[in-house]
Amino acid sequence: MVQSLRSDILDGRYPPGSRLPPERDLAGKYGIARNTLRRLLEELAEEGLVERQVSRGTFVVERRRVSGHKSHSGDLSDSLRGASPADLMEVRLIIEPQVAALAASRATAEDLTRIEGALRRSVAAKGLAEFEHWDAQLHLAIFHAAKNALLLDYCTAINAVRNEPDWYRLKQRSVTPERRLHYDREHSDIVTALRERDPEAARKQLFRHLSGIRNTLLSLSE
Repeated sequence: MVQSLRSDILDGRYPPGSRLPPERDLAGKYGIARNTLRRLLEELAEEGLVERQVSRGTFVVERRRVSGHKSHSGDLSDSLRGASPADLMEVRLIIEPQVAALAASRATAEDLTRIEGALRRSVAAKGLAEFEHWDAQLHLAIFHAAKNALLLDYCTAINAVRNEPDWYRLKQRSVTPERRLHYDREHSDIVTALRERDPEAARKQLFRHLSGIRNTLLSLSE
């Protein structure tokens, strides 16, 4: 699964300073194509999780942000893993709509291009694993656009929790083809609000999206 490498780095299975195995070995281990792996490594480099060095390989780095803030997303992920679906979705509903509002005000043209690219790939995804990956990347791109390192750590931690087996099984049960189309439409509405630089619309659209997810997950976990 494409998200597993990110989780393994965040969980310390590849410690800071270590060199990742060769691309051929990583692609085989995680069951993904080499070109998919290269895109993932580029994303991890943008997130500050790895550093790609010509002729040397790819190395895990300390999780720091441009502001000099040291990431504690690994510790936060540990706390979130034990949270119930109700608690986790309640936190997401409090934080993420406001992040969308910030992103609508602060996003650069490059940020919007990244967000729109993640949306296109999530819509075109051929299975749940690929959809989950690009869904997570879409939300991460919105957090990048909000320009707040602490909030970005939160999003990285949430994405790590989404890879947990129990959460993934819950998503397998919840993401039907019909609901997947519904999520695509909601994602498109969020991106439209961001593109139009409308903070209030972005906040409302993301709140509506997460509210629907919460209600679906809670109905399945009862």
